[in-house]
Amino acid sequence: MRAPNCATGPWDNNHRNGNEEGRSMWEWWRRMGAMWFGPLLFVAVSIFLWKYVGAVFMPELLARSIFRLAPGLASVELYITINAALLYFGGYFAVAIFWSSLKPYLRNPFAVGFMLWLVNILVVLPILGRGILGYRLPQGWIAVSFPLLVSHWMFARGLQFQDRS
Repeated sequence: MRAPNCATGPWDNNHRNGNEEGRSMWEWWRRMGAMWFGPLLFVAVSIFLWKYVGAVFMPELLARSIFRLAPGLASVELYITINAALLYFGGYFAVAIFWSSLKPYLRNPFAVGFMLWLVNILVVLPILGRGILGYRLPQGWIAVSFPLLVSHWMFARGLQFQDRS
C-alpha cells in the first residue's frame, strides 16, 4: 500500500508537490504562468507602443526627470533608465503577485487597470512635471493618455487569466 503523499506521477491529479491544496505539478505551473502573464503583457504592449506607435515610455520619463534633477548622472543614463523601468514595472508585478489577496477588495481586474491608469495620469505625470493627462508633453494629452490606457487595459486582460485558475 502506498503512502497518501506518494509520487504517482507528475501528470495525474493525485501527485502532490508539497503545496497545501494538493494540486498537481501541472496545475501549479499553469497558475504560476497565469500570474506572470498580466505584467509581461503590460511590459510588451508598453514597449511596442513606445517603439512603433511613438507613445510615451514611462520609465524613460522617470529617467529624464532624474537627469533634470541631477545632470551629473547623464553618464550612466542606461543604468538609470533600467532602474527606472524596474521600479515602474515592479509595481505592476507586485499587483499581479498579490492579485489573489487584492481581488476581494477590488473585485474586477479592469477596475484595477483603470485605477492604475488614473494614478499614472493624475499623480505620476504631474509629479514628473508633465501635467494632468500629460498635456505638457510634445505629443499632446491624447497621444500620451490613450496608449497608457491601452497598455493598462492589456494588463487587466492578463489579470483575468489568474481568475480562471
